[in-house]
Amino acid sequence: MKNAIILVFTLFLINCDNYGTMLEFNGGELYYTSSVSEREAYKLGEYLVDAEFFDGDGKTIQLNKTGNTYEFRMVIKKGTEKDEEFIQIAKIFANDLSEYVFNGFNVDIHLCDENLSTIRVVVPL
Repeated sequence: MKNAIILVFTLFLINCDNYGTMLEFNGGELYYTSSVSEREAYKLGEYLVDAEFFDGDGKTIQLNKTGNTYEFRMVIKKGTEKDEEFIQIAKIFANDLSEYVFNGFNVDIHLCDENLSTIRVVVPL
């Protein structure tokens, strides 16, 4: 039993390490991967506070970059990925992030489960 607990705890730590480096903004957790600079992550975090996305409710996101496209990965409640009104808002949000945070580079929104595994990708308008 003790070995099983140690194994589960070790796997949990490995999963957390895969999220990247964590920054905290107004109760929100922003993880960023090695493909993103700390400066880019801070700029995003400050924007999310100003936009009241990080509003003290404990949201979790991860910032990654693949090629020239930023990936804004956010944990959502199950079923939100099917809400077309939410999807339209996410498309607008992706455009805003591109314009105001990432100097016109493409931004895709990844709607993720609690383990930051992608459920659906939303591309901007």
